[in-house]
Amino acid sequence: MRILSIDDALPANESTVLTVGNFDGVHCGHRALLDTVVKRARAAGRRAAAVTFEPHTRLANVAGAPEGGGHEILTTFGEKARLLELFGLDYLVKVPFDAAFSRKGPEEFIGEVLAGRLHLAEWVLGRGHAVGRDRTGDEIFLHAMEGKYHFKTLIAELLSVEGQAVSSTAIRELITNGRIAEAVARLGHPYLISAVRTRGIRLATSLGYPTLNFRSPPSRKVISPAGVYAAELEYGGKLEYGALYFGGCPTFGGNREVHFEFHSFSASVGEIPEGSTADIWMHSFIRADRVFAGSAELVAQIKDDVERIKTYFTKENRRWR
Repeated sequence: MRILSIDDALPANESTVLTVGNFDGVHCGHRALLDTVVKRARAAGRRAAAVTFEPHTRLANVAGAPEGGGHEILTTFGEKARLLELFGLDYLVKVPFDAAFSRKGPEEFIGEVLAGRLHLAEWVLGRGHAVGRDRTGDEIFLHAMEGKYHFKTLIAELLSVEGQAVSSTAIRELITNGRIAEAVARLGHPYLISAVRTRGIRLATSLGYPTLNFRSPPSRKVISPAGVYAAELEYGGKLEYGALYFGGCPTFGGNREVHFEFHSFSASVGEIPEGSTADIWMHSFIRADRVFAGSAELVAQIKDDVERIKTYFTKENRRWR
């Protein structure tokens, strides 16, 4: 998958089947759109593309509003690209979303970018989705533009889980409340955190459970409550199961910066150099963080955590790709 900028134009002999959106979390609802895009592109000999905005349209500083307005995101751009690549897309188009772009009307966006540079042939659109200033580019408008710009619009119905439409907003709330397994069911994949390897103080090693330490993600990234989780670590194309801890080590004073620690069950990914980025895939919440009476009590709890997580992966057979 190639990542293109808004100014990149495809060769004259290429046309696209595409979809447009923030794709925050790249959840099951997005999967329905993306699978359709790739399937139709392959059948017609066209290129499959996703057009997304950076930053998220609710994070951009537009019309003088404070940047972000308190909004949090499920995926950074790098994480989003990592997930979208799994679908077999040919192109991911990164559109800078700022005050100037937010004032563009939908026809200007279609004419200049989608038709003019990406040679749009088919647009797969989620039911109720709209583009352009004040969301004026709705289904009715796009159908009206088909003849002028020579493309076809396909409307996909929204996906529901347990009677509720899958949405990034609902998933953010689940993760914030530590309901990771429920969030994963709606994401269609474990919750992804791309984290930078950092140096630890070898405290976990002294307790008999060595860990790899990672910096806490950017402040806008949605993070679950401090505690222990069943997770996978991916680096260099290799995956391994393990126990993930997120918190500030309150048993030992709680003076450490909040960080991630991953205890591997196999160490199959090998050494991860400081400053390198690895992918942490969160599967399920195990327990909340708390203060223990001392090292002995903490070690006993860690042993129990590890056994519970091993059982979780063994019984649930959590291979997701």
